[in-house]
Amino acid sequence: MKSRYLFLILLMCMLVQWTWAQNPILKNSDSNFLYVADPAAEVYNGKVYVYCSHDVDTAVNYSAMQDYVVLESEDMLNWTNHGVVIKPREYSWANGQMNAPDVAYKDAWYYFYFPYNKTQIGVAKSRTPIGPWEEAVTDKITTIFDPTVFIDDDGQAYIYGSDTKMNIGDKGRHVMGAKLKDNMLELDGPWHRLSEETVAEAVHCFKRDGKYYFMGRKGWRTSYWMADSPLPTEKYAVFKGYITKNQIDAPTHMSAIEFKDQWYFFYQRGDVNDGTFYRRSACYEKMEFNADGSIKPIEFTLDKGVIVNEPVTPIKH
Repeated sequence: MKSRYLFLILLMCMLVQWTWAQNPILKNSDSNFLYVADPAAEVYNGKVYVYCSHDVDTAVNYSAMQDYVVLESEDMLNWTNHGVVIKPREYSWANGQMNAPDVAYKDAWYYFYFPYNKTQIGVAKSRTPIGPWEEAVTDKITTIFDPTVFIDDDGQAYIYGSDTKMNIGDKGRHVMGAKLKDNMLELDGPWHRLSEETVAEAVHCFKRDGKYYFMGRKGWRTSYWMADSPLPTEKYAVFKGYITKNQIDAPTHMSAIEFKDQWYFFYQRGDVNDGTFYRRSACYEKMEFNADGSIKPIEFTLDKGVIVNEPVTPIKH
């Protein structure tokens, strides 16, 4: 009898591990496979939507990034790939390299924030999470690298990023933040430096138990800061350290969501799907917290049978 119970327990553990192993989200064996990167995850109407930049199959740098893909799931196990849903270069005012996007919802509109020419931020809007998307502006609303938008419980919206590749604050690269007006299309005041430490790119913000978390790429790892307000201007957000290993197959880019009482960490990697530093694939892991609110280290996982590419040498983004 004991052996039977032991067998059942082992079987259940194997099934849990098997059903959880999902990475990468899209696999190159899929009929509609695309290389998707910079995953910005959001929860709308009881579903998860992941807004991704798009690496073309022949990419040898990032200059070919020009459109965006949406992934959707009701259970974090089965994913719908909606393919390319927005092509900002069809707008007369948007051109050049288009990096990491983000989407925010307010007053019955979904707002799609995308960079063009690397750091100029344009906006499209839609009545649904997947489009169709239409121009919300006819020019950039601001300049920042890797924009992310957060709406607080009181309805106030904020935009974050890093001052990489520009000079809008103190010398160096830092976590930057600013208020957005109610129309979601204009800044409501200046940019503020939020971190004492430097950060390369990929800033993301979320809120948990009244605390504000700011993630970013520092070196080749994901680091994070914590603060008591969404725009800490009297003192910098507190640097809490690193939560991922050194990642050299792709620049670290992340987002985090809570879905059905579980937190998830989304990221990208270039060592799967016959990918490279410039042909990346979106992945995700469960994210856990310590009693003091700090984030536990995150381990990267893969589906059984996924072939991992040879290590690559990191290249300047």
